[in-house]
Amino acid sequence: MLRFAWQNLITRPTRTILAVSGLTIPILAILGLFSLTNGIRALMGNTLARMNGLMIMSENSPAPVFSDLPAAMGDEFKKIKGTRMVAPEIWKICPQLEGRNLLARAATRMFTGRGDQKFSSFAETIMIEGQSLPEHLNLKSGVYEQGILPREKGGGRFLRLEDIGQPRVLISTKIARDYPGADGKPKQVGETLHIGGKPFEIIGIYETGSFLVDMTVVMEITTARKLLGIGEETVSTFYIEPDHVTDLNLLSERIRQQIEGVQVKSMSQFNVQVGNIMGRLDLFLLLTVSLALLVGAVGIANTMLTSAMERIVEFGVMRANGWTRRDVLGLVTVESALLGLLSGVLAVLAAGGAVAFVNMLLAKLELRLELSFVLVAGSVAAAVAIAVAAGLYPAWRASRMTPMDAIRNGAS
Repeated sequence: MLRFAWQNLITRPTRTILAVSGLTIPILAILGLFSLTNGIRALMGNTLARMNGLMIMSENSPAPVFSDLPAAMGDEFKKIKGTRMVAPEIWKICPQLEGRNLLARAATRMFTGRGDQKFSSFAETIMIEGQSLPEHLNLKSGVYEQGILPREKGGGRFLRLEDIGQPRVLISTKIARDYPGADGKPKQVGETLHIGGKPFEIIGIYETGSFLVDMTVVMEITTARKLLGIGEETVSTFYIEPDHVTDLNLLSERIRQQIEGVQVKSMSQFNVQVGNIMGRLDLFLLLTVSLALLVGAVGIANTMLTSAMERIVEFGVMRANGWTRRDVLGLVTVESALLGLLSGVLAVLAAGGAVAFVNMLLAKLELRLELSFVLVAGSVAAAVAIAVAAGLYPAWRASRMTPMDAIRNGAS
């Protein structure tokens, strides 16, 4: 039966190609879009896994750069049971870097750039983080400190207490590459980086492996205040680390109960929030491509119905030679399934090539589209299921004819 079904498809190549194309395109869209959301989900998970404390922001602030809190509030957090360390931070969008306006540059590259420049434009908005060193140097989960490159690779050092008030910064390997020196080579430890028109000495270069983290210039909090014009009475966030016997969720609940006007975010909560957002995005994408899937299913149904009507005499001869209605039903259904399988396989091959190409464009962002086995298998299975469902009516109609009716109708 499988041989009969395959022969019928290859003897009508144009019709088969059109039917397969109609279903391949929406399946390819599903693979591409969901591989992107899988990549974003993995990137966010890897980034948040590096941090195991609580971030305190002002109520309703969407991000740390939009948060402002009284610096004196830190004393209230220290009194809460289970708090090990309260580290004040300043977070703001970086002013001009090496004479470049970052936001204007990102917008320009979005419309005029090519390849990876267009993809990475707005992701290159660099942040300034000012750290209060007496507290941050005692954290157990210092992401930037742990990411400092080895000395033999030119990593330099992390901030020290003697750097308080001094124009000294840490930058990532990505920033060092994107803002090279006069010789065109990446910035190195000991060289100068101009931020907001002011010179800063680079004392350390870090790499965390996540572009979301690596887009940050780190400096001491007093230095950040001078650069950004922020008074001593204000901070952006507090990073709170619990003691070793206190559960993070318990500490988070205590803070909410005792301190008003703040939002408490644990890294696991950020991860769940990201997961919820990505879940909604997945649903939206699925609804978006469902119309295209419907069009593909209608195309296969039309192809199989036309094919069945053209082969009325053939079915009549088959029935006269002992084929049952079930056999005819099975033959047409198998042909539909083969169309779906071809669509799924072609979509997977095309998606694999497209993902490899896009990953090359996104190399600077360290974001990777991910074609998981579950996604690939699910897409192929969905293509086969849609094709089979679309071919049920033509198969049923072909199987209902008696041998004499089929031959008579075909002859007429």
